[in-house]
Amino acid sequence: MPTILTHALIPLAAGVALGRKRLPPCLVGAGMLAAMLPDADVVAFKLGIEYAHALGHRGASHSLVFALACGAFAATGARCLRTSAMKAFLFIALSAASHPLLDMLTDGGLGVALLWPWSDTRHFPPWRAIEVSP
Repeated sequence: MPTILTHALIPLAAGVALGRKRLPPCLVGAGMLAAMLPDADVVAFKLGIEYAHALGHRGASHSLVFALACGAFAATGARCLRTSAMKAFLFIALSAASHPLLDMLTDGGLGVALLWPWSDTRHFPPWRAIEVSP
């Protein structure tokens, strides 16, 4: 089941598989944070925002636009991540995008607003193989 911590395993595994020369540790660490960042939307519950709202859980922060914005932000700080802007953009965007894609595979919730802001529709694939985290 994906939890906020297990989401970080995707970029970590990529970092281990590709090695330090291709993915510097700073970049891998940032990728791990980017993979967990979409779940910061649980703050919405404390603010009275409903789950199904665009800013609710698995809403805007779980969209591909959000993942691309994370990548763009990382590209501006590529020197701090000890990599090129393009590599920072790609790795961080893919790391952030891995979160909603994994969440889509769970058997609970309302789905993921993957295409926000163009659509508030929540998506699931035809089959859901991962038990949702309690």
